[in-house]
Amino acid sequence: MDLKYLRTTNMLYPLTKEMEIPDGRQLLTWNFHDCGKGGKPPSDEYKRIRVHLVYAVKHDGKHKAGCVADGHLTEVPVESVYSGVVSLRGLRMVLFLAELNGLETWATDIGNAYLEAKTSEKVYIIAGDEFGDLVGHTLLIYKALYGLRSSGLRWHERFSDVLRDLGFEPCVAEPNICLRRNEEYGDHYEYVAVYVDDLAIAMRDPQSFVETLIGTYKFKLKGTGNIAFHLGCDFFRDPDGTLCMAPKKYIERMAANYEKFFGSKPKTIYSAPLDKDDHPELDTSPLLDEKDVSMYQSLIGSLQWTISLG
Repeated sequence: MDLKYLRTTNMLYPLTKEMEIPDGRQLLTWNFHDCGKGGKPPSDEYKRIRVHLVYAVKHDGKHKAGCVADGHLTEVPVESVYSGVVSLRGLRMVLFLAELNGLETWATDIGNAYLEAKTSEKVYIIAGDEFGDLVGHTLLIYKALYGLRSSGLRWHERFSDVLRDLGFEPCVAEPNICLRRNEEYGDHYEYVAVYVDDLAIAMRDPQSFVETLIGTYKFKLKGTGNIAFHLGCDFFRDPDGTLCMAPKKYIERMAANYEKFFGSKPKTIYSAPLDKDDHPELDTSPLLDEKDVSMYQSLIGSLQWTISLG
């Protein structure tokens, strides 16, 4: 690995001070139990897998690296590992109830959420060069690393336990909205809408709830404050004070991606979904290659989410 640049699939990635790269000892402390060099796992039930580093440029421009497990190397679990998220309909309902009851609505993001939970999978790795002086050590994975099949469920269970400790119960109709009666006033409920690690909080005093997550449970929160951008959607108030939501920034990013892909801005005026005299059922053009399939899927997925946001 070059000390200045890392070449990924489609970019020359600068290794700068802004880049968060965990060193071997940090990786060990955060995610693994060390069995020593050449050591053996506790039992034959443990399966050897691999991990790799993933590098990304976040929306705020910060460069970040993360350790991800190659979970596809494990057996498909017999039991369900599904973990749900709040629906957009549910989120809108929480916003409506917050406005109706005069509650503050905040949003926050729990950093490295999966690593706040422990895995139940019995897997290990043999440390590579990225682990420095730990090369060749047998490391048991005990955190719910990104990439493991059950990590989403383990994190969901972990945060559900936290909310129950704080007096919240899941809504019967929408389990990823948790609610509790406000003990001080007694005339309304407080709500937390959970979308993996993104939270929408509707309370009279969201600051105290956030401080509890940080102080008692040691979560690392990001982007905490009055809801302004959440799940790809902008939130703002119109001149008469009504709370509004619209995917402005999301659409701007979509347009920027379109221009990057095709070298021109997308048209803004269309009279029909298809061009005149276009007959897809008669199309004999070559099938897309792997790169173009990925591009098409990305664009379609973005459009679907934009329509869902409304």
